[in-house]
Amino acid sequence: MQLLSRFRILSSYAAASAWVQPRLHVSLSCSLLRFSCLLAPSVRADAHASRAASSLAQEKAFALGGVGVAGTMSPGESDLRAVLKEADALQQLQSLLKEASPAGQLYALLGLRLRDRPAYEQAVPAFRKRSDVVSTIHGCIVMDEKMDNIVHQIERGDHDIFLTREFR
Repeated sequence: MQLLSRFRILSSYAAASAWVQPRLHVSLSCSLLRFSCLLAPSVRADAHASRAASSLAQEKAFALGGVGVAGTMSPGESDLRAVLKEADALQQLQSLLKEASPAGQLYALLGLRLRDRPAYEQAVPAFRKRSDVVSTIHGCIVMDEKMDNIVHQIERGDHDIFLTREFR
């Protein structure tokens, strides 16, 4: 993000210098274009992480492991894996615990268990008594479960294996 700020400053300078020296402006614009090409991958990675966290915040079902007839990875699991790879994963997970749908909060709680056990231990008591009903998917079976039951599964470590191994 610091690079993006520098890019904006340089862009402002380029626009202001246009009336002073047109040649400088053209040269600076070409340099900025080259600089933006270098910046693009990091901006795309941040955007993907933001999309993953946004998707988790709106997730309607809690599903890990292969789901459906083909046994594919659920969107929620895919998004959680993307968030866990980010440098600011802990901040994103903490935010999701407060602002996400019940299913999104469960994904965030599981992510905290794997990334920061003390933060998880601090957050889990508030979820133990929640009776919200959350849709879960196990293979081809879709059912509604109480949140406290899923939290108990997370506490036992029933779902850890799905995120600690590579998905095929």
